[in-house]
Amino acid sequence: MRGAVASAVAEFRSRDEALPAQHRTRSERDRIGNEIWSRTLGDTELPLRAVHAAQSVGFLRPMPDDAPVALLRAGAWLRLRTPFGSIALRTTGVGGLSPLAGGLSVTPA
Repeated sequence: MRGAVASAVAEFRSRDEALPAQHRTRSERDRIGNEIWSRTLGDTELPLRAVHAAQSVGFLRPMPDDAPVALLRAGAWLRLRTPFGSIALRTTGVGGLSPLAGGLSVTPA
């Protein structure tokens, strides 16, 4: 998961640096970021923005290979659970994300 986040961050930086100076606007950067962070992790429904959030708050710090990491679903909710905390997001229930604030919340462990 950390590798997927690192690749996405590197792609964002590369695409941002490739923009002509006059196109380095907030809206253009938001468009690129939304395109990248809306992708899902592998063959799961979990958007990379949720994995990035988990890493940003320290839930994906180095852990043993046998550490229990799980992706759980309950109705319209997805939850990435790690030994250090959980990230939950609400989907529309039909494979899409809720438009409500990106559907993300953070729960410290």
